[in-house]
Amino acid sequence: MSLDLSHGFLAEVQINARVAQRIFAASFLRRVGLVRTTVSPGRELSMWFDRPDLTLVKDPDPAAARVEVVLRLFARLSDRIDEARIFITARGRITDRKLLVGTVTRTCPSVNFGDSPASDIVLTFSTNNEYDAVVLTAVRAMLRQESPFALGPLASDAGTRFYRTYFDVPDHPTGLLAMFVTAFGEPPTPASIPSRLSALSDAILLVPDDLVNPGIQKGLVKAGLGTLPAQLNPNVTVRSLAVSLQNGHIRIAGAGTKTSAIEFLGVPNIDFTFTAFVQLLVQADGSIGIHVISTRQDLDDTFGEFADFLLAGALTRMMEEMVPVAVAGISLGSFQGLDFFSTTVPAEDSAPAKVMSLLGIFVNGLGISYEVTTSTPEELKPPYIRGHVHSREFHVVKGCGFGDVIAARNLRKFPSREAAIMAGYDGCSTCQPEFSIASFGDLTVTVIHPQDVQPDSPVTVRATYAGDLVRFGVTLAPADEENVGAHPFDHDGVPTHVTAFDHLVPTNWTVSVESGSWSVAATVGVSTRFIDADGQLQGARTELRATVGQPGLEQVGG
Repeated sequence: MSLDLSHGFLAEVQINARVAQRIFAASFLRRVGLVRTTVSPGRELSMWFDRPDLTLVKDPDPAAARVEVVLRLFARLSDRIDEARIFITARGRITDRKLLVGTVTRTCPSVNFGDSPASDIVLTFSTNNEYDAVVLTAVRAMLRQESPFALGPLASDAGTRFYRTYFDVPDHPTGLLAMFVTAFGEPPTPASIPSRLSALSDAILLVPDDLVNPGIQKGLVKAGLGTLPAQLNPNVTVRSLAVSLQNGHIRIAGAGTKTSAIEFLGVPNIDFTFTAFVQLLVQADGSIGIHVISTRQDLDDTFGEFADFLLAGALTRMMEEMVPVAVAGISLGSFQGLDFFSTTVPAEDSAPAKVMSLLGIFVNGLGISYEVTTSTPEELKPPYIRGHVHSREFHVVKGCGFGDVIAARNLRKFPSREAAIMAGYDGCSTCQPEFSIASFGDLTVTVIHPQDVQPDSPVTVRATYAGDLVRFGVTLAPADEENVGAHPFDHDGVPTHVTAFDHLVPTNWTVSVESGSWSVAATVGVSTRFIDADGQLQGARTELRATVGQPGLEQVGG
């Protein structure tokens, strides 16, 4: 045979795309989950990254491999009170990265953005274009400086590696990452490969029979069976022995002679042939053992008792001694045994890999499957001031009893106190007393909707801030308040909508009401209300009234 199992290379590794995604996400977040950088004198940019997504992509160069990552982040500038939610898509090449594990040099596939052109790192989504240019520049610089980022487990440093991504592979809809290892030249990477990796496995090392068979021969020599005939033990001489790889098992066939008498038979010499089928297992201590699937022997029924003796004794011992030694003799450069992937990794880099218990056996080599263990760190999130959408109060990030019990449906988050103040919120008297404002305004809008006017049209009431107040050095700019009522209630026989806007900034607001083609609007001063020292509510609500189909929006009372 030839190196066909590994497509002409000394070895081939197939890595599940989801493993590459997990390892990259963990490596990326540990190294750059939170980035703070100076973008200009006195101006700092902070970026908090979510768990990134990674996909394998086709490369125009058939001998190259690339990935695409989607980076999602929150960004804040030290001279602004707001933030931005930004997505950036980046493409990079898969290359080697060398790391020292103890005293051993290991190598892992990694994505390198160091030479990615600007067109390969682009902003694809933003909630605040004031941040776009500075964030994109900072992310490009960070990716180029921090590259490469790990994509696979740490492997033996023997030989030279070439990487390729494959698609349209059965059981791998998101693609397959292949690593080819060679000690000579640069064989052409194949245009396509069959998957030897199950959908549930993480990685597999394919070792062709050109390396396996010499290892088996070393094992035979070590077991004393390199030259035949050979005395296996005091009772059995082995005249011939053939060990061959089959799909799913190893076949061991041979012939021998029983060379000592069996007392109850009195027969000094018996010739026999035998065939055994075994699987290879990795034991808990990392050694290789075997599982005998079945055995056959060519003996006359007269010697059935002897067959039992042989199979329970010499043959089984021969397989138990020979096969593990043979497999341990497989070598690939500095690779010995099953330690191609590292079981330990330095902090923040790659992921450990452990050999799975059952080794794959093919007619043209072995497949050693690995389980890769990844632990993605908890995502760092930016701190937020917490506001209550009804009370219009804001609280510290944590530790305030009132802020801690805000239900999710009533929570509004602000990147800074200034942003909360701008939105018309004021500080909690308990945790933010220096920003507490005692006064507020309440607005009620009553809309009568005759049944024959703008039928089936909902009523929309909107209040738009029209003041120019400044609080704590921040010019207020609260968002519009809006209510859409599709179904009026019956008030003394009259269909009526009532909308209440509470805890507004007590200043001018423009109130508009519309239903179908009808609309009215007016700017009114929302009156001030407050709680006095006795806990009593002082001041009146501001009340407005309108009738669908009629002009005017009138203030009721005061």
